[in-house]
Amino acid sequence: MSTKCTIAHDESFHFYHEVLDDDHVYLELRTTHFEAGYGRVMIPIPIHIWETIRHLGGVRLDLVEKQDAEVLAMVEAEVGERIAQYEAVERERPDRARFVRLLGCLPYGAADTPRDEQIRKGVEYFQSERERQRTVRQRISALQKANEEQP
Repeated sequence: MSTKCTIAHDESFHFYHEVLDDDHVYLELRTTHFEAGYGRVMIPIPIHIWETIRHLGGVRLDLVEKQDAEVLAMVEAEVGERIAQYEAVERERPDRARFVRLLGCLPYGAADTPRDEQIRKGVEYFQSERERQRTVRQRISALQKANEEQP
């Protein structure tokens, strides 16, 4: 089973990210010249591919400025919505409830676990994600500053 999630592609390239890797995007170029040396690979990216992918690989930074209270409010709202959705499906289509209970399980756990537990897990997940996003933003800023300083 592939863990690649395609962002853009055609017969000459595949731009994607790996499902559990929020820190990288990947570019596979087919039938392209490249140069490789110890610790270095140079790949000329055709301009039409660059113009396609540069708009698509943006990093999420939506949590960077959120305070703990905002994260908690966001999680409480999302947990409330997913519990209501799960309970509605369980009443109306019980045959589908076992699938719906798993939607959003990465940050929260299953939709039929206690609300307080889902909120605790969600807050932990999004606080960790917020720290990852802040680190990414710091790295972007450092690279931008270093490139502005170059002659």
